[in-house]
Amino acid sequence: MTERQRRILHLLVGQYIETRAPVASGTLAERLSLSPATVRYELIELEQQGFISKPHASSGRIPTRAGFRHYALSKLPPQPLPQATLDKLAQVLEGAGARREALLVQVASKLSGYPAMLRLKPRKTPRPLQVHLSTLTPGQVLAVAVLEGGKVREARLELSFTPTEAQLAEAERWMFRSSESLRASTPAMLELYESVARAFAQGSPEEYREGMALLLSQPEAQNPAFLRQAIAVFESPGDATLTPPGGMNIRVGEEEGISLVQAGIGLSDRVGELTLLGPLRMHYDRALSVAYALGQVYMGKQGRPERPGG
Repeated sequence: MTERQRRILHLLVGQYIETRAPVASGTLAERLSLSPATVRYELIELEQQGFISKPHASSGRIPTRAGFRHYALSKLPPQPLPQATLDKLAQVLEGAGARREALLVQVASKLSGYPAMLRLKPRKTPRPLQVHLSTLTPGQVLAVAVLEGGKVREARLELSFTPTEAQLAEAERWMFRSSESLRASTPAMLELYESVARAFAQGSPEEYREGMALLLSQPEAQNPAFLRQAIAVFESPGDATLTPPGGMNIRVGEEEGISLVQAGIGLSDRVGELTLLGPLRMHYDRALSVAYALGQVYMGKQGRPERPGG
């Protein structure tokens, strides 16, 4: 792609993000001080390269997924937020205490205008210090564990039977002898032991979500298929692979019609990822700046992000 083609493509994508209407060659020629004939020629080249398309013979052009991706990657590294804003965010998060993660996604959603998701998982498996088991419904048990570091985790266990109070007490005692070989008195107890062990084997991941209603204001939300897809992505745990701490990732259209902007997070005991969700017409520059800045503030540092691989 030539420099002139890049300028035309990025202007076209930016215009389409703002208007959601096909962009005419005359508009691009006027904005870039180029002749209409030159712009038309370059648009044909960009269309042949797969970056734009023409919905109708008499209409302007719109970006393809490849065009959106090229534009989004050009916004890396993100523009920093004002220092006064960063200082205020750091102050707010520092004073949030146990609500720090919930507040992080609330602020991310409000500043970006998009739904925000945060996933955190321990760097190593924390050892349960105390476990309490109780029956919720027939065949379902609630397991509550206090882990090393004072974190409390819950898990719902689905069983093929309803354990008695005596069986639950035996399983609680077994958790404190879990370094021993697994010995169960009955097949039912073996199932219970294994269910409890699996629930806390990797340490329960933490997930926080905020702002799904913001997508309702997007024109794409008039399409039920888009809305179903966006809700599915918002509610799913996501890919097990996380963006490296301090890095940025942009996933454009990997899920039909959906873009994700992701900032990797790393703490002494946990790693995670802050994600903003939007349509392909996402305001990538704003989303990248917000995700990166909040990730850095959450980690207690500032720096420049890494470019995504590939």
